[in-house]
Amino acid sequence: MSGVFTFDEAEHEYRLDGKRLPSVTQILKPLAPDFSAIPPAILERKRALGTAVHLACELDDNGELDEASLDEEVAGYLAGWRKFKAALRVEVLLNELRLYHPRLGYAGTLDRLVRTKADPWLLDLKTAAEPSPVYGPQLAAYQELLIASDMLMLPASDGPIRRASLHLDSEGNYSLHEFRNTNDWPA
Repeated sequence: MSGVFTFDEAEHEYRLDGKRLPSVTQILKPLAPDFSAIPPAILERKRALGTAVHLACELDDNGELDEASLDEEVAGYLAGWRKFKAALRVEVLLNELRLYHPRLGYAGTLDRLVRTKADPWLLDLKTAAEPSPVYGPQLAAYQELLIASDMLMLPASDGPIRRASLHLDSEGNYSLHEFRNTNDWPA
């Protein structure tokens, strides 16, 4: 990959050499659930919570988390992430990695690439209770980003990457939802 790849956090905007790239989320918007009936204040609260949970998990993975600064609600979600990592003996390989596809011209942020004892997993951390039909195509698009970026340096013995959404809750629980549909990428 070449060129200057940037991400503007405030605008949630990816650019390559100054040219705006569509995000995976923007491309998949036609497949996403309709949230227009939900009050904007509730949507904003959920968005902020998701951002805080992602940051707490990222800082924890990097050994940089100041637990004293953690909101009590976010701490519950973090406990679920820790419980998942311990139960499956997870090794975090990549964490909150922003990538672009050099040929297809889109970008996105992969939440986690992890290895368990048995398999590599591409995970998307979620604070929603249930998986959405858009998560399978979302993870397939992230997997294509990973492949196209040459960041995929797993030993051949690891086998194919499994894709899943990992749902965390404020009580410290988690549930893993795997996506195996081979039509996720064509979607």
